Amino acid sequence: MSNMGWCQLDRPLQRKRIFLGIFRKKSQEPETPDPHRTFLTLSAANSFRAITREVFAEMGLEVQMQPGHAVDDSGREFGFWNVAAACHDEPQSAWRSLISAHLQRVLGSFDAPDPFEILSAADVSGRAFARLCDEANIPTLDGYPHREFAPGIVEMLALDLPDTVAIFNHKNTSKFGGWEGLRIQGITNLRRMEVEQLETIPAPGGGSFTALLGESVYTASQALLLPELASELTGKRIRENLGWLMSVPNRHQLVWHIIEDDTVVGAVSGMARFAAMGYSDSPGPVSPHVFWWNGTSYEQLTHVSNNGGLTIRVSPEFQTVLDSTTMDG
Repeated sequence: MSNMGWCQLDRPLQRKRIFLGIFRKKSQEPETPDPHRTFLTLSAANSFRAITREVFAEMGLEVQMQPGHAVDDSGREFGFWNVAAACHDEPQSAWRSLISAHLQRVLGSFDAPDPFEILSAADVSGRAFARLCDEANIPTLDGYPHREFAPGIVEMLALDLPDTVAIFNHKNTSKFGGWEGLRIQGITNLRRMEVEQLETIPAPGGGSFTALLGESVYTASQALLLPELASELTGKRIRENLGWLMSVPNRHQLVWHIIEDDTVVGAVSGMARFAAMGYSDSPGPVSPHVFWWNGTSYEQLTHVSNNGGLTIRVSPEFQTVLDSTTMDG
């Protein structure tokens, strides 16, 4: 990260991804996946790291390559999830140019002026967005105003810029009106977003769930607009005693299911697979889990088991919902 006191998050590196591709049939791969870049095989990930080190050297930088990032002599850290995901979609012959373009953009940002110092209050207001992030991927989280949206997911304030996204720290939040005022504007700007792609996806055993997909890095953050957004786009009414299911696999995907009947069982299973694959196979991961709105907050339904897989835990409250939908059926 740079020393400007604000956190940068990358824009998408390309716009060719097929969002429903996680359901495509994949060829059998005998090699185990890399533990830090699960969408790459171990050998592919090692090749990616070797090429990245070479590109750094070509730019005059000596770095220490770690499994998930690199560190230069001045202590700057470079993460590679997004560019690695972009490389995953391209032949290895194209990797060097993709990595080079990414590093040039990142290195250029270190010397760029602080946008919070040069933009007017009106410009900042128009560019402010409420954004959902994976809590584990934000360094020094205490340095930035935030709130828990769901277990493992935090809501932060983002400044939308042409080539990147900057996260408001405490100083910049105070400078431009404080958390509450900026959040109101950030939610307003989310509401102004156009719907890019809305899909109804069949669930195992009947029923379905809905996926809102888009190239915008704020697509998943529209989860902050639930349940009104879901009702507006699907015409379904929320039953307060039942709630809804929600998952945000990555910044480009928001998934939900409005609970109406016993198809909720299949929806949980289908969404769990969708979320896990979308989290591990796309840039900007947010969460691999499925959550249920229990009337006051989001309750996590899926959990990582001892063998690394996902398991579903049913609380007494969610069991009541399942019993109710079964009786309704």
